[in-house]
Amino acid sequence: MLTKIKNLIFRIVYILILVYLMIYIPSFWGYNPLVVVSGSMEPSLKVGGLLYYNEKNKEDFKTGDIIVFKSKEHIVSHRLVEKTETGYITKGDANNTTDPNEIEQTQLLGEGTKWCIPFLGYYADFIYSNKYLLYISVAIITLDLCNDAYGEHKRKVAKNNEKME
Repeated sequence: MLTKIKNLIFRIVYILILVYLMIYIPSFWGYNPLVVVSGSMEPSLKVGGLLYYNEKNKEDFKTGDIIVFKSKEHIVSHRLVEKTETGYITKGDANNTTDPNEIEQTQLLGEGTKWCIPFLGYYADFIYSNKYLLYISVAIITLDLCNDAYGEHKRKVAKNNEKME
């Protein structure tokens, strides 16, 4: 019974780490994850969703694109409403008015995807905020793999000893 509980716990830990890795794998291709924390872009981007964005040539942005930029306090994803000579005017889909400040080219991080993965942002944010849990999980899995390898080694040694007798 104790072995079944242990196996269940390890399977859950394996799945949680696999999901965490899958969140960050697109980064290898230039797609960075971003957690949606406000409802300004609903229904396109739901709160708690995970949005990916990638760097894009600033001249290639078109009206209607979701752009990701740095404001003074946050990283924001809003829709591009208009390009001006000095920057960009943006607006959240759920907002009634455009954003008060024009976005400068130096603030741009990239273009957001037109979709986001619902609820996965909550998990990514939790793990990112509590990285020690990730380290503990990796340590537990490493110990489990070492224990399994040691058990397999003991079985082989015992089997060889039986053959010799």
